[in-house]
Amino acid sequence: MQHSYKKILIVDPDPNATEPMKDYLERHGFCCSSTDSIRGGLEMLSGEKFDAVISELAFSDGKAFDLLSDGCPPVIVLSTLHGDDEVVGALSAGCSDYVFKPCSPRVMAARLEARFTKGNAFEYFGLSLNVSLRQVKYHGIPVKLTSSEFDILSFLMAHAGEFFSTDEIYQNVWHASSLQTSVVRVHLANLKRAIHTATGQNLIIQKFGTGYAFASED
Repeated sequence: MQHSYKKILIVDPDPNATEPMKDYLERHGFCCSSTDSIRGGLEMLSGEKFDAVISELAFSDGKAFDLLSDGCPPVIVLSTLHGDDEVVGALSAGCSDYVFKPCSPRVMAARLEARFTKGNAFEYFGLSLNVSLRQVKYHGIPVKLTSSEFDILSFLMAHAGEFFSTDEIYQNVWHASSLQTSVVRVHLANLKRAIHTATGQNLIIQKFGTGYAFASED
């Protein structure tokens, strides 16, 4: 498998969910660690580098989005909680994806593969994005973004000059049918503001009735 050694942290209080997922991912080229609490997840994230986190949403000591911080790898929520409020809350907080249990390990592996097989780096107008390092810089100066903002920017920069509706952005970034695209609009508004603040340029373009695009240098 081409993504051997990608390190995945699984945070879930249910060993019946953790062990089959961990076993499958390790047999298919990923390196997995696991813990059963938010506290344990935070300790592991502070001690070593992971490429992605798969986490249940709710724990006795917190929620999956408590794992988010500057430089945190993408957090994919894998949860028994299927309500719109939970999904919107997690995505709005910056989680990269929300997947309903039961989810087969094979499907989760495919989602991880799709995330890791994106182009590695882009640079336009002095703004550079490195997918592997999950870093954005403007002329070498780091630009702080949430995980969801990073994922949206990565998608738009990979298709610079092309316009996408909020539905299309959701489907391509979260790899799922469109759900609560108002959340995407909030992320886009915050992303536009962050990029303009960092660069002084309006690099995220919005056209009414057409959608959003990253400015093209053509």
